[in-house]
Amino acid sequence: MFHVEREALREWEEINGRMLPEGAAGLLVRYAGLVVEANMRHNLTGCSTAMEALETLVIASLEPLGRLDVPRGTRFADIGSGAGVPGIPLAIALPGITGVLMEAQAKRAEFLEYALKELPVPGLSVVCGRIEELARRPQWRGAFDVVFSRAFGPVYVVIEMALPLLKTGGYLYIYSKLQGADLVREIVDHAMALGGSVDADRTDMTGIMIKKLRETPDAYPRRYPAIRRAAERVGGKEDHET
Repeated sequence: MFHVEREALREWEEINGRMLPEGAAGLLVRYAGLVVEANMRHNLTGCSTAMEALETLVIASLEPLGRLDVPRGTRFADIGSGAGVPGIPLAIALPGITGVLMEAQAKRAEFLEYALKELPVPGLSVVCGRIEELARRPQWRGAFDVVFSRAFGPVYVVIEMALPLLKTGGYLYIYSKLQGADLVREIVDHAMALGGSVDADRTDMTGIMIKKLRETPDAYPRRYPAIRRAAERVGGKEDHET
Protein backbone atom coordinates (compact mmCIF):
# COMPACT_ATOMS: atom_id res chain seq x y z
CA MET A 1 0.00 0.00 0.00
CA PHE A 2 1.24 3.50 -0.91
CA HIS A 3 4.13 1.93 -2.83
CA VAL A 4 4.00 4.56 -5.58
CA GLU A 5 3.98 7.40 -3.07
CA ARG A 6 7.01 6.00 -1.24
CA GLU A 7 8.83 5.59 -4.56
CA ALA A 8 8.18 9.27 -5.31
CA LEU A 9 9.84 10.21 -2.01
CA ARG A 10 12.83 7.95 -2.74
CA GLU A 11 13.19 9.66 -6.10
CA TRP A 12 13.23 13.04 -4.34
CA GLU A 13 15.98 11.79 -2.05
CA GLU A 14 18.09 10.65 -5.00
CA ILE A 15 17.63 13.88 -6.95
CA ASN A 16 18.44 16.10 -3.98
CA GLY A 17 21.13 13.94 -2.40
CA ARG A 18 19.38 14.14 0.95
CA MET A 19 18.02 11.22 2.95
CA LEU A 20 14.84 11.59 4.93
CA PRO A 21 14.98 10.47 8.59
CA GLU A 22 13.87 6.96 9.45
CA GLY A 23 10.08 6.74 9.43
CA ALA A 24 9.63 10.11 7.75
CA ALA A 25 8.41 8.69 4.44
CA GLY A 26 5.56 6.87 6.15
CA LEU A 27 4.54 10.00 8.05
CA LEU A 28 4.62 12.14 4.91
CA VAL A 29 2.44 9.66 3.03
CA ARG A 30 0.07 9.47 6.00
CA TYR A 31 -0.14 13.26 6.10
CA ALA A 32 -1.03 13.36 2.40
CA GLY A 33 -3.80 10.85 3.12
CA LEU A 34 -5.15 13.01 5.96
CA VAL A 35 -5.37 15.99 3.61
CA VAL A 36 -7.36 13.99 1.05
CA GLU A 37 -9.68 12.63 3.76
CA ALA A 38 -10.31 16.14 5.08
CA ASN A 39 -10.95 17.40 1.56
CA MET A 40 -14.04 15.22 1.45
CA ARG A 41 -15.53 17.35 4.25
CA HIS A 42 -13.88 20.73 3.78
CA ASN A 43 -12.31 22.42 0.77
CA LEU A 44 -8.73 22.47 2.04
CA THR A 45 -6.91 22.01 -1.25
CA GLY A 46 -7.57 20.95 -4.82
CA CYS A 47 -5.94 17.55 -4.25
CA SER A 48 -8.22 14.53 -4.74
CA THR A 49 -5.71 11.67 -4.38
CA ALA A 50 -2.89 10.86 -1.96
CA MET A 51 -0.38 10.92 -4.79
CA GLU A 52 -1.52 14.35 -5.93
CA ALA A 53 -1.29 15.65 -2.36
CA LEU A 54 2.16 14.11 -1.97
CA GLU A 55 3.47 15.73 -5.15
CA THR A 56 1.87 19.17 -4.89
CA LEU A 57 1.92 19.66 -1.13
CA VAL A 58 4.60 17.46 0.41
CA ILE A 59 7.37 17.15 -2.19
CA ALA A 60 6.95 20.75 -3.32
CA SER A 61 7.36 21.82 0.32
CA LEU A 62 10.57 19.78 0.67
CA GLU A 63 12.06 21.08 -2.57
CA PRO A 64 14.31 23.81 -1.11
CA LEU A 65 15.80 21.48 1.51
CA GLY A 66 18.31 20.15 -0.99
CA ARG A 67 19.95 23.60 -0.89
CA LEU A 68 18.92 25.16 2.42
CA ASP A 69 20.67 24.64 5.75
CA VAL A 70 18.11 24.45 8.57
CA PRO A 71 20.02 23.40 11.71
CA ARG A 72 18.62 21.58 14.72
CA GLY A 73 17.10 23.98 17.23
CA THR A 74 15.68 26.25 14.53
CA ARG A 75 12.31 27.77 15.41
CA PHE A 76 10.15 28.60 12.42
CA ALA A 77 6.77 30.10 11.60
CA ASP A 78 4.65 28.92 8.68
CA ILE A 79 2.39 31.85 7.82
CA GLY A 80 -0.90 31.13 6.09
CA SER A 81 -0.30 27.43 6.71
CA GLY A 82 -3.61 26.31 5.19
CA ALA A 83 -3.52 22.52 5.05
CA GLY A 84 -0.14 22.53 6.83
CA VAL A 85 2.30 23.38 4.07
CA PRO A 86 5.13 23.79 4.19
CA GLY A 87 5.28 23.48 7.98
CA ILE A 88 4.19 19.88 8.57
CA PRO A 89 6.36 18.30 5.83
CA LEU A 90 9.35 20.37 6.96
CA ALA A 91 8.96 19.34 10.60
CA ILE A 92 8.74 15.67 9.59
CA ALA A 93 11.79 15.93 7.34
CA LEU A 94 13.85 17.97 9.81
CA PRO A 95 13.70 16.47 13.32
CA GLY A 96 15.02 18.81 15.95
CA ILE A 97 13.30 21.94 14.69
CA THR A 98 10.18 23.51 16.19
CA GLY A 99 7.50 25.53 14.52
CA VAL A 100 4.22 27.40 14.73
CA LEU A 101 1.58 26.94 12.03
CA MET A 102 -0.24 30.27 11.68
CA GLU A 103 -3.63 30.17 9.97
CA ALA A 104 -6.44 32.72 9.96
CA GLN A 105 -9.32 30.44 8.92
CA ALA A 106 -10.80 28.48 11.83
CA LYS A 107 -11.73 25.38 9.78
CA ARG A 108 -8.21 25.04 8.47
CA ALA A 109 -6.74 25.61 11.91
CA GLU A 110 -9.01 22.83 13.22
CA PHE A 111 -7.62 20.49 10.57
CA LEU A 112 -4.07 21.40 11.56
CA GLU A 113 -4.82 20.56 15.20
CA TYR A 114 -6.33 17.25 14.09
CA ALA A 115 -3.36 16.41 11.85
CA LEU A 116 -0.89 17.05 14.67
CA LYS A 117 -2.82 14.69 16.92
CA GLU A 118 -2.81 11.98 14.24
CA LEU A 119 0.87 12.37 13.34
CA PRO A 120 3.63 12.03 15.93
CA VAL A 121 5.40 15.26 14.96
CA PRO A 122 6.82 16.88 18.11
CA GLY A 123 7.57 20.56 18.33
CA LEU A 124 4.67 21.87 16.25
CA SER A 125 1.79 24.02 17.44
CA VAL A 126 -1.09 25.86 15.79
CA VAL A 127 -2.28 29.41 16.32
CA CYS A 128 -5.42 30.74 14.66
CA GLY A 129 -5.32 34.43 13.83
CA ARG A 130 -4.57 37.04 11.22
CA ILE A 131 -0.85 37.37 10.63
CA GLU A 132 -0.82 41.17 10.77
CA GLU A 133 -2.34 40.93 14.26
CA LEU A 134 -0.15 38.05 15.47
CA ALA A 135 2.98 39.89 14.31
CA ARG A 136 2.21 42.70 16.77
CA ARG A 137 1.92 40.41 19.80
CA PRO A 138 5.03 40.27 22.02
CA GLN A 139 5.14 36.44 22.10
CA TRP A 140 5.45 36.24 18.30
CA ARG A 141 7.19 39.46 17.26
CA GLY A 142 10.89 38.82 16.71
CA ALA A 143 10.45 35.23 17.91
CA PHE A 144 11.53 33.10 14.93
CA ASP A 145 14.76 32.08 13.25
CA VAL A 146 13.01 31.37 9.95
CA VAL A 147 9.63 32.26 8.47
CA PHE A 148 8.31 30.18 5.58
CA SER A 149 5.58 31.38 3.24
CA ARG A 150 3.98 29.34 0.51
CA ALA A 151 1.10 30.72 -1.62
CA PHE A 152 0.27 33.28 1.08
CA GLY A 153 0.02 36.26 -1.23
CA PRO A 154 2.02 38.84 -3.21
CA VAL A 155 5.68 39.13 -2.26
CA TYR A 156 5.16 42.71 -1.05
CA VAL A 157 2.44 41.54 1.36
CA VAL A 158 4.43 38.54 2.59
CA ILE A 159 7.44 40.72 3.38
CA GLU A 160 5.41 43.09 5.54
CA MET A 161 3.65 40.25 7.37
CA ALA A 162 6.70 38.06 7.90
CA LEU A 163 9.68 40.30 8.71
CA PRO A 164 8.24 41.53 12.04
CA LEU A 165 8.08 37.88 13.18
CA LEU A 166 11.79 37.29 12.56
CA LYS A 167 14.68 37.65 14.94
CA THR A 168 17.51 39.87 13.76
CA GLY A 169 19.77 37.55 11.77
CA GLY A 170 16.85 35.31 10.78
CA TYR A 171 15.61 34.49 7.30
CA LEU A 172 12.38 34.68 5.36
CA TYR A 173 12.01 32.07 2.63
CA ILE A 174 9.19 32.63 0.13
CA TYR A 175 8.27 29.68 -2.10
CA SER A 176 8.14 31.20 -5.56
CA LYS A 177 8.99 30.69 -9.21
CA LEU A 178 10.97 33.89 -8.82
CA GLN A 179 14.36 34.61 -7.28
CA GLY A 180 15.55 37.67 -5.43
CA ALA A 181 17.11 39.14 -8.57
CA ASP A 182 13.69 39.12 -10.26
CA LEU A 183 12.08 41.51 -7.78
CA VAL A 184 11.29 45.08 -8.80
CA ARG A 185 13.10 47.89 -6.97
CA GLU A 186 10.01 48.84 -4.97
CA ILE A 187 9.83 45.34 -3.45
CA VAL A 188 13.53 45.38 -2.53
CA ASP A 189 13.17 48.85 -0.98
CA HIS A 190 10.13 47.69 1.00
CA ALA A 191 12.16 44.84 2.48
CA MET A 192 14.91 47.29 3.44
CA ALA A 193 12.40 49.61 5.13
CA LEU A 194 11.28 46.68 7.30
CA GLY A 195 14.83 45.72 8.25
CA GLY A 196 15.46 43.06 5.61
CA SER A 197 17.87 42.50 2.75
CA VAL A 198 16.87 40.54 -0.36
CA ASP A 199 19.44 37.94 -1.43
CA ALA A 200 19.73 38.67 -5.14
CA ASP A 201 22.78 36.43 -5.62
CA ARG A 202 21.22 33.07 -4.74
CA THR A 203 20.80 31.45 -8.14
CA ASP A 204 21.12 27.78 -7.17
CA MET A 205 17.45 27.52 -6.22
CA THR A 206 14.08 29.05 -6.91
CA GLY A 207 12.37 30.99 -4.18
CA ILE A 208 13.14 34.29 -2.48
CA MET A 209 15.49 34.62 0.50
CA ILE A 210 15.47 37.71 2.71
CA LYS A 211 17.74 38.20 5.73
CA LYS A 212 16.59 40.24 8.72
CA LEU A 213 19.37 42.74 9.44
CA ARG A 214 17.72 44.98 12.02
CA GLU A 215 14.49 45.34 13.97
CA THR A 216 11.34 46.14 12.03
CA PRO A 217 9.93 49.60 12.85
CA ASP A 218 6.95 49.53 15.21
CA ALA A 219 4.66 50.95 12.50
CA TYR A 220 4.71 47.57 10.69
CA PRO A 221 2.83 45.52 9.84
CA ARG A 222 0.01 47.85 8.87
CA ARG A 223 -3.60 46.71 8.59
CA TYR A 224 -4.12 44.32 5.70
CA PRO A 225 -6.18 46.68 3.44
CA ALA A 226 -3.37 49.26 3.59
CA ILE A 227 -0.73 46.62 2.79
CA ARG A 228 -2.78 45.27 -0.09
CA ARG A 229 -3.34 48.73 -1.59
CA ALA A 230 0.38 49.43 -1.44
CA ALA A 231 1.10 46.06 -3.10
CA GLU A 232 -1.33 46.86 -5.90
CA ARG A 233 0.38 50.19 -6.52
CA VAL A 234 3.72 48.41 -6.86
CA GLY A 235 2.21 45.76 -9.14
CA GLY A 236 4.55 43.64 -11.21
CA LYS A 237 4.70 39.90 -11.81
CA GLU A 238 5.38 39.32 -8.11
CA ASP A 239 1.64 39.59 -7.50
CA HIS A 240 0.77 36.33 -9.20
CA GLU A 241 3.85 34.13 -9.19
CA THR A 242 4.07 33.07 -5.52
